[in-house]
Amino acid sequence: MTPSTRETRWSLVTRAQGDTPAAHLALSELCEIYYAPVLAYIRSWAGPDETEDLTHAFFERILAGDSLKGASQQRGRFRSYLLGAVKHFLCENRAKEHRLKRGSHLPHLEIKEEIAPDHAALPPDAEFDRAWACTLLDRALRLLAEEMNQSGKDLLFQELHPWLTGAAGYGDQTAVAEKLGLGETSVRVQVHRLRKRFREIIEAEVAQTLDSGTDPAAELRHLLSVC
Repeated sequence: MTPSTRETRWSLVTRAQGDTPAAHLALSELCEIYYAPVLAYIRSWAGPDETEDLTHAFFERILAGDSLKGASQQRGRFRSYLLGAVKHFLCENRAKEHRLKRGSHLPHLEIKEEIAPDHAALPPDAEFDRAWACTLLDRALRLLAEEMNQSGKDLLFQELHPWLTGAAGYGDQTAVAEKLGLGETSVRVQVHRLRKRFREIIEAEVAQTLDSGTDPAAELRHLLSVC
């Protein structure tokens, strides 16, 4: 299935709204795709001991079928919608904890630990976007690998994909050309084609998360800027 014919994220969200096996499968797919961005945001917001528990709790709520009710493509970017859902969940969780503490009759001793600020850390929203972009690029790379494998070009992809990820070094094309039995010019042409196809898949993946009124090019520029 090509990127143009795969189900969009918003249509996947719509299909996930229900209590059927197909809806549960769609929910599971959404959770799998977007686990990393949600985890990254919660890690920036909460303490290390809480991060995984809160992330699991958030997706448990989604899997329960309540959090995506009313979600629709008219809301714009699915990235923004999901981030808003995470923020709402965390605010509810904090309010619940506050109520429990306020209602407790046990004496409470607050211990404040002085922690040096991490100036290298990104703000939570930026960390979410960075993880979202990484997830999108990783998914696009896996889709391209599947496409090349189905075309009988798995070896070609395995040898050339370092030029898609920035892992290739100076002079590597000479060694790859010898390994593949191709001329260096032919290898450069293949790398150019692979990069072009990779970008097309990335653009298709980005477009799947937007409504018709959002500029895919602007969204792509934003995501690439935070990688």
